[in-house]
Amino acid sequence: MPTMPTRRPIAAPSTLSAFAAGRRGALAILGTALLLTACGTTPKASLYTLDDGRPGGQGNGPSVLLLSASLPELLDRPQLVLRGPDQRILLSEQQRWAESLRSGIARSIAADLGRLLASSRVAALPNGAPHFDADFRLTLHVQRLEAQVGRGVDLDLLWTLQPRQGKELLGRSQVHEPLAAGSETMTGDGGAAALVAAQRRALSQAAAEIAAAIRSQPLPAAAQ
Repeated sequence: MPTMPTRRPIAAPSTLSAFAAGRRGALAILGTALLLTACGTTPKASLYTLDDGRPGGQGNGPSVLLLSASLPELLDRPQLVLRGPDQRILLSEQQRWAESLRSGIARSIAADLGRLLASSRVAALPNGAPHFDADFRLTLHVQRLEAQVGRGVDLDLLWTLQPRQGKELLGRSQVHEPLAAGSETMTGDGGAAALVAAQRRALSQAAAEIAAAIRSQPLPAAAQ
């Protein structure tokens, strides 16, 4: 008797449909995962500095050694610290300082002092850096540098001025700096930039008060 050929079983239509449906489901899940990954990418942070880009002082005015500023713990962080209209503290990972705020404050005031005193001998040095002999040593203690959304900036700065000769002078600069006209309703990066600019102007006012105190002190003959 002749041998009958062996036939391979053919998958039932229901099995093929289930396989196709499963494959489509896997592709859909993969596509959703890729979409979520793309949507979850952290936006690039905007970096800010108190340096306004202007050149420092020129001339042979008095020499001033400015030490890094001390800050309240709330402000001593890489994020911009803002106070909202409801008095909440706002921190944003997308709006950050390009350098430590304590160093930025010291460098900003040092640059202003150099221009106000017509001196190229004003420097802000980090902690631990070698110091030089100066006509004045200046220490800053920031009590408050509050950036209030839609309102402006409040600065409370204690400072100590130690002449090379003479008594130590203690001072306090308290400044309210409003936002520039037209920027009160800005939000996002525009609002943050307006508040940083107001902080810079407030520090410049404090620097003017410190410069006036330095001018009131007798200077060594070489610095006159």
